[in-house]
Amino acid sequence: MKPIFEYTDYREWIRDAFEDFKKRKTVISWRYMAMKLGADPGNLLRISQGKIHLAVNFIKPMAEFFELDEKEAAYWSELVYFGRAKSDQEALNHYEKMQALKGIPLKRLAKKELEFYRHWYYNAIRSVIGICNFKDDYEGLAESCTPAITVEQAKDAIKLLHDLNMISEGKDGYWKVNDTFVSTGGNWRSEAVRTFQKETIRLAGESLERHAPPLRDISTVTMTFNMNDIQLIREKIKEFRSDLLRLSQDGTGDDTVFQLNVQLFPLAFTKKLQEKSK
Repeated sequence: MKPIFEYTDYREWIRDAFEDFKKRKTVISWRYMAMKLGADPGNLLRISQGKIHLAVNFIKPMAEFFELDEKEAAYWSELVYFGRAKSDQEALNHYEKMQALKGIPLKRLAKKELEFYRHWYYNAIRSVIGICNFKDDYEGLAESCTPAITVEQAKDAIKLLHDLNMISEGKDGYWKVNDTFVSTGGNWRSEAVRTFQKETIRLAGESLERHAPPLRDISTVTMTFNMNDIQLIREKIKEFRSDLLRLSQDGTGDDTVFQLNVQLFPLAFTKKLQEKSK
């Protein structure tokens, strides 16, 4: 199986680790593992299926069961807390620690650097540079964006990305993306990030007229849930995003930059109405 450091979903790791363990051990089952951990076998299976979370008191025993070394155990712990996170800030904190354990540098943005989130095309251009050779064809770079931006905006984007060390210029004059993850630190819910989200949501609406159906997938559905299920729904959405990110990272020959937006928001609250009808 692949190294634990390549996982962002602790439940997926449990499933893979269990299957790998079965290949190396003559006696292994969910019941056997539950007995060793002092856990309920049914709950362990439900955890692996993504139906419930692993209790934090089983983090260390499970690391010992799967014979993880010190660094792997530390990553495993952060992986579980990342999956259990109930807020963006909490998730970000554990994600940063995961990246540090993987040896990937993470650049924390200062206030002045939140400019990166002011315009959608900064992120788009960074992605463009990641999949194609760009030297100084700013007109072509501007026209590659949809909607197209100005040459001046393209130049400003390159300058900002360079100032933030997100991209660097090689000796041959071509720009390349640096392996730097970017976070907004404790100000994760900053106005700058909300502005970026509003910009991309606006672009999604405009895409209905701008792009032909084969180039987009925009669908809507109205559903009802119990408010107690919202956290589970958020986890399902996070898993879906993670799957697409892995697909993007594993792909080759990429030639298009896409934006994925996922919006889940209430249209009506009926609790008071239901109480009145009793």
